[in-house]
Amino acid sequence: MNPYNSHQSLLDTPHGDHVHTPSSPPPKSTNPDAPPSVSDLILRLLLISSFATLAIWANHEASKSFSITIINDAGKHSLPGKRFSIFYQSNDAATRIVLNTSRFVEHLLYPSYDHQGLQHMKKHINSVTLRLAPIKLPSIVHVSSQKPGEYVIILSPSIMGEACSHKTDEFVLAVLKGMARVWLWDGNGAVPEVVLNGMVEYITYLAGFRTTFMLLENIKMNCWEDEDPKKVAGFLKFYDHGGGDGEVIRRLNDGMKDKWDDEMVGDAVGVRGQHACASYDKLTTNHHYQASSM
Repeated sequence: MNPYNSHQSLLDTPHGDHVHTPSSPPPKSTNPDAPPSVSDLILRLLLISSFATLAIWANHEASKSFSITIINDAGKHSLPGKRFSIFYQSNDAATRIVLNTSRFVEHLLYPSYDHQGLQHMKKHINSVTLRLAPIKLPSIVHVSSQKPGEYVIILSPSIMGEACSHKTDEFVLAVLKGMARVWLWDGNGAVPEVVLNGMVEYITYLAGFRTTFMLLENIKMNCWEDEDPKKVAGFLKFYDHGGGDGEVIRRLNDGMKDKWDDEMVGDAVGVRGQHACASYDKLTTNHHYQASSM
């Protein structure tokens, strides 16, 4: 059973956000058709202004751990750009989704203490820029960083859907994948891209998104270097403590902080070296282990 709740908590979208303000005092006039007095109008404006100020302050407090910038490079006149502007940028929904997905990944990778009483060295993040690209990209999300602690999550405009279709959960999934790459250590650039992709895929499963894990075929010496992230994710899930609490991800991420070595995978899954792949192959074959989905 997946230890984490459904990804619904990450779907902090305009459709679910409603600001409820208390009604202003009733007008002094006993005539229900009488127009509100000047003092009533002023009071209502002050109330609205107060709640707007509180909302801005709350967003600031929630995001003060790192700055967040939302950029629409697709333009407000293109269909993807228009949807991005209306659904995510103009109402701060994109900022909230960045915060929600970031909070999930951060707590998964860097809990205050894990079940063994160990602390994890947390990655430091100064800023995150979420940018909708002007042209379609090979993948729905790409993460880049020009300076330590400063990250840019670039979304392909294809994520905004074709014609009349657009699914919010696909947008949230793309941002979640971006934030997973932001929070994961990469061994100063030495960690293989296929390993990171597999870890990101497994994190999306732990967040509650439906994932079909694929079995590794023709297992090679370093089976975690398969090009299919779903196969690498299946390998990680197979060895995860308790059937999927993310411990294998935390151990592997800890080891990737400053460097990369293939032995780190063995340390993370608890089976030394290439024996992890051989054991995985033997167990999945002998016990008819099936690719699973959630």
